[in-house]
Amino acid sequence: MKTHVHPFSNPLLNEDLDAFLADENARVQRLQRGDEVFWAKKCETLSLKWRLQKGDPAAAFKADLMGLRALRDAGISVPDVIAEGEDFLVMRDSGPALSGLLRHQKSTLEDRTRAMKAAGRELALLHGKGLSHGRPAIKDMCWDGHRLTLLDFERFSPRRNTPKGHMQDLIIWTHSCFAFTQKNLPEIDAGLAAYRNGDQAGIWDMAAQWARRHRWVDLATKPLQWGARRGTREFKAIPLTLQAFGVSR
Repeated sequence: MKTHVHPFSNPLLNEDLDAFLADENARVQRLQRGDEVFWAKKCETLSLKWRLQKGDPAAAFKADLMGLRALRDAGISVPDVIAEGEDFLVMRDSGPALSGLLRHQKSTLEDRTRAMKAAGRELALLHGKGLSHGRPAIKDMCWDGHRLTLLDFERFSPRRNTPKGHMQDLIIWTHSCFAFTQKNLPEIDAGLAAYRNGDQAGIWDMAAQWARRHRWVDLATKPLQWGARRGTREFKAIPLTLQAFGVSR
């Protein structure tokens, strides 16, 4: 694939973009020349085996574009798009992901707290506009020190734009915080409080009710929470997630 669209004033960046689009095995690539940083992504090419396991990549890419446009039109903070086509997208870098900031305790506590508060407010704003992200893990939220940006909308679907979809967003986001950190942190508390303060539709209360109904999941997954096997981080985050919504151990 090669696009005739050359969005950059720097010809070297345009050459990098052409090389990325021509590489059948590449899906996401960082493009950087000097201080200019961008991200290019395109529809993934999968074998039949992987299509059966991961789903239709064309449908996922279409959902990503649909979600980005829907959120952008609603005034939600999404990446600045430099160029786009039916099967590719070029965006300006939005800063490091919240997952790295929390897991590795990068930056200062004050900055991380500001980032998480911004994330909570933005997610509440999104839900207040009747939209759901689909999978708002903290690895899909970026912070440049001033602006919080949501990205990666492969799970976006208009049918999820319901209170239930908002509730699922909130639970996924909360669980992802603890999956990456494996413990509670003051900045996580600040982010959850920011969401709760911005929640105008009772989504927090819905999530708390859901957590109470599913408290048995913690006990059922205890054997899977032990050790350091692959995947245990997600299971170990279950009790912390339930506690965040008021379920005592």
